[in-house]
Amino acid sequence: MQDEAWDEEQKHFQAVLKAWSDYLPYSLHVNNGRRQSLYALPQAHQALLQGLQAPVPVPINGVPVQRGFRAKLNEIDDRIRRNADVLEQMAHFCRSFLGILDESQLAEGANSASNKVSERDQDRVRTAIKQMARDWGAQGAAERARVYQPIIEAVVRRRPPSHTEPVRVLVPGAGLGRLAFDFAQQGYCTQGNEFSYFMLIPAHFLLNCTQVVHEHTLFPYVHSGSNWHTSSDMLQPVRVPDVLPSTLDENSDFSMVAGEFLEVYGKEEERGAWDVVATCYFIDTAKNVLRYLEVINAVLPIGGLWVNAGPLLWHFEHEPDTSVELTLEEVLELLPHFGFKLEEQRILEPQTYTGIPNSMLSHQYTPVFWVGRKVRDQGRAPVV
Repeated sequence: MQDEAWDEEQKHFQAVLKAWSDYLPYSLHVNNGRRQSLYALPQAHQALLQGLQAPVPVPINGVPVQRGFRAKLNEIDDRIRRNADVLEQMAHFCRSFLGILDESQLAEGANSASNKVSERDQDRVRTAIKQMARDWGAQGAAERARVYQPIIEAVVRRRPPSHTEPVRVLVPGAGLGRLAFDFAQQGYCTQGNEFSYFMLIPAHFLLNCTQVVHEHTLFPYVHSGSNWHTSSDMLQPVRVPDVLPSTLDENSDFSMVAGEFLEVYGKEEERGAWDVVATCYFIDTAKNVLRYLEVINAVLPIGGLWVNAGPLLWHFEHEPDTSVELTLEEVLELLPHFGFKLEEQRILEPQTYTGIPNSMLSHQYTPVFWVGRKVRDQGRAPVV
């Protein structure tokens, strides 16, 4: 069984790297569809679009300003290629990630017709690029502050970092690791946990393969032509990371752990191992949030803190898997049953998540924020 699980892990990792490597042809193909739509127009309409005087930004200083719709499509191709260069660096660096995959396996997988990358996986790649802008770009600083800062401040007030008795903070659903990194910068012993390789690969790359601030340039917003004021907005660059991970104090205890939260932290050795659990946009990733509550209770000692912020966008609501969707009122009612006493609860200001600067469209959440203190142990319900 262990060998079978390892084989499945290899296949999963291989599929994600395949999605990374297919980003370039897939995205260029999509942009070429825009050209085909242009060429399908009447000649008079093509001439009008080509005669547009709105400037199209070019990436190299000294190049004359380009104008016209075809010039914009050419510049989109350029940004896609530049994104692909960073993704290829990322894939190359991470092919030995966890010792799962070698080059021959990747080549074999790439040549397999059954490994065709789905639109869903390509969307995950595009989401990962936007997530890098949110978590590790200066453009994402304001968005991060609206939700990360309340979490960090709540922990600092109640359990300030200590050199004599280290405070251990667990960040489940850590994504690209920025919140966990920020806790480590504050002086906490911090561990981030993430399940998705679409997040783990860029997190591993940015945390371990970065020599200077702003080393990598991405263009996260070129994949949709809708709701832009200008071409410059659509083609804007984001340079990551905005802080150098290696600047952490050499004595810092900071790690990222790959794996599904319930499996990794539901083990007996994790019982009472963490002083604080910090969850951000995480609890709605559960198929059964009550299991999450059981494990969060288990990893904390009596008096331990659970700080949470996020909406309730239940990720599996429209999937064939079993999923239980609860209202905020129902979740809050459950907390005492799972051994938590609320010390603070409020609704945070409206905020975006991987929002697009200068877009004409904005989706906003009004996340709930709470601080719960564990007051008693709660056992786990038996598996059906």
